[in-house]
Amino acid sequence: MTQTDTSNAIAIGLMFTASALLCGPVAAEEISALDAAVNNTKAPPAAYIEAASKPLEKPKRQLRPSKAADEYRDRIEEMEAEYGAYGAGIDEQLIGLGNALQRSGAHEEAISQFRRAMLINRVNEGLYSLNQVPMIERMIESQIALNQWEDANDNQEYLFWLHAKNYGEKDPRMLPIINQLSSWHLQAYIDEKGATLFEHLINATNLYALAVDIISQNFGANDLRLVDALRGLKATNYYLATYSGEPQEAVVINTSFGGGDLSPDRRAQLDHYRMNSFSSGKTAITKIMDVYQKNPASPPAASAKAKVELGDWYMMFNKWHSARETYGEAYQALWDNGATNREIEEIFGRPAALPTLPFLEEDREALANSYVTVSYDVTAFGKARNIRIISAKPEDKVSIRSRVRNVLQKAKFRPRFENGEPVETTGIVQKFVFE
Repeated sequence: MTQTDTSNAIAIGLMFTASALLCGPVAAEEISALDAAVNNTKAPPAAYIEAASKPLEKPKRQLRPSKAADEYRDRIEEMEAEYGAYGAGIDEQLIGLGNALQRSGAHEEAISQFRRAMLINRVNEGLYSLNQVPMIERMIESQIALNQWEDANDNQEYLFWLHAKNYGEKDPRMLPIINQLSSWHLQAYIDEKGATLFEHLINATNLYALAVDIISQNFGANDLRLVDALRGLKATNYYLATYSGEPQEAVVINTSFGGGDLSPDRRAQLDHYRMNSFSSGKTAITKIMDVYQKNPASPPAASAKAKVELGDWYMMFNKWHSARETYGEAYQALWDNGATNREIEEIFGRPAALPTLPFLEEDREALANSYVTVSYDVTAFGKARNIRIISAKPEDKVSIRSRVRNVLQKAKFRPRFENGEPVETTGIVQKFVFE
């Protein structure tokens, strides 16, 4: 469902980045070296060790979907005959073959070829070679296409482990992979994909906190790169606060997750995160304001705009008086810090849903070409009133009309402001379109 006249939402900058299948079988002669490496270092994910104990099997040839794939296959056979199954350079040809298969939609076989390329690279360059990364990332594209969320999740974790083995967990070069993995977990929670949902939230929260620590330690407490990580923390804490349990029986992805029923320790951990979600989110927003205020490279009026986010945070947690006071301070600060009339109008010139009006969960096919147009008022206290359905298609789809009405009744809004004061807004017309 899309929303015309949409309102401002929590800016979380999600990046739904693909990453790859953990690993595949490995040659018997590699096992002893691999075992020694595992025994002397922090162990890789459990799924890696399990897969590493299986012998390499040459994949069966399937239907050839393209001329490019045929050419890659022929070249690979020639190189195997000349250099052996693990010959240097075969991995590059396998990547080309996997790409050709992927483009044709042959995702299962593409995964197999990327896996072979990854294993050959490890034999020639070592267990921790970062040249595996493109192979892993391309595999996950196929796994996402096949809805293999558990495998994709394992490999996101493996990518983090692989980078940490090369750089160290708190090295600034870890920031891109931390951003990738934290965004993966947060998006997986939103889309209800894969692992126990609260595990995704906790993992994302810890990763964003790690990014904040790395940036602060290496670039200073007021570095602008902190803002994205802090907004990630704000987002995860909002979802922790509104977490209402698993929508279905949990799917175990990582052996450390445990089963679907939470153990007392895991339940206590979740409760701890949830109880601290309001204060943790508030701290993150306050730090964003501080970074913008103290960094001379900050955009104009950025700190004042971040104060609006703090007002929104209070509003979302039903702290109206704190929200009202903070909005008033932000309104004045925008004027004092050179914000244009247009910028102020965009923020306070009309009500804004917080964080957004929720999507209505229905059968997408049943909702195709459907819409509901509704009229409502928003009070100075950020509540929708006088909700009236103007029109709907199809006209007899009562459930859609009821859902739109229920969403608006429960929604929270940043009210419209005039001269620094919240005021009522009447006659808002909004069309909810289902695509």
